[in-house]
Parts: sequence; structure tokens; C-alpha cells
Amino acid sequence: MSLRLREDSRRGRRQREMLWAASDIFAAFGHDLANMQMIAESAGVTKATLYAHFGDKAQLFRAVIEYWMEELPEPSLPSAVNGELCTCLDAVAQALLQQSMHPAFLALTNILLRSNWVPQKRWRKRYHPYQAYLEKVLGQSARCRDPGRGAGQFLLLAVGNLDPGTSTPTDQSRIAAAVELFIQAYA
Repeated sequence: MSLRLREDSRRGRRQREMLWAASDIFAAFGHDLANMQMIAESAGVTKATLYAHFGDKAQLFRAVIEYWMEELPEPSLPSAVNGELCTCLDAVAQALLQQSMHPAFLALTNILLRSNWVPQKRWRKRYHPYQAYLEKVLGQSARCRDPGRGAGQFLLLAVGNLDPGTSTPTDQSRIAAAVELFIQAYA
């Protein structure tokens, strides 16, 4: 099911409202305790309407996750890797911090923290642009022997955990510490 909802479509607006209501219920109760009646009441629709649009609770949950994943912005990283290591790491750090404060990221985190079903691969895919950029950056350092591993380590230090089921707050001080450590190690 494609979740790109047309802005001008009445059906698209209605689906979006149902997804938002479902997001609130899944964030409050998790996948297991939420039910279609709660979601329907929150959305101001009937259960039959929910079933007509999304099938069942599992499909609705997947639709909610997919909706918020699509709403996450792509990281704004420089296309070229030139400049000092510090500048490049700061660019990644700021993009990670910006992502962690985005409403879609917060919605996903709240939903996934309370649910047993977590799309690990899809969630981790959000970090691939950062990983690729960091590999290029660290590949220019003579002191970094394994840029792929170094990129992964930077992300773990900066974000805390790449899995959605456990959340460590990403904040300025945590990211600044990761940048400082990598500058000392690889600059």
C-alpha cells in the first residue's frame, strides 16, 4: 500500500487523520494493547471505515510506521567530502541532531518503544546516508584503517543505539563528545 497521500484528496486527508489517530493510540498503548475500536473512536470514524482503509490492525500498524518513515527528512549532508575532519563530523552531528528532533522521528520513537514489532532493517536504513558519508570522510584519514567500522562506531557514540526498540536521547553534548573523540583519534 502506497502511503503517499495526495494533499488535495478528501480520501487522503481522511487516511492521514486515521494514521495520526492510530499513531497516538499506538504510542500510548503499544501494538498489543491498542485495538481498532480505540483507534476508530480517536479518529472519529467507525471500525468498518478503518478496516476498509487498512485491512486489519497489523496492516494499520505497518501503515503508521511507513507513513512516519516517509515523513522523515533526508539528511542534509554535503555532497562532496572536502574540508577538515572536524567540519565534516560537525555536519553529520548537526544532521543527526536535527533528525532526532523531527516530529516524525519522535512519533516513531514513541510508537516503537511501546511495541513488540519493530521494523529493524527499515529503521536502520535511515542511518545509511550518514554511514556512507562518514565512510568517505574517515577514508581520507591516514589514521583510520577501517572507515566502515569507524563510521558505525561514530553513529553508535552519537546516537547511542541504532535500533528503535531502545532509545537513548540524542542531544548536543552526546554528539559533541562523539565528534571530539573522533577528532582526537583520526585528525
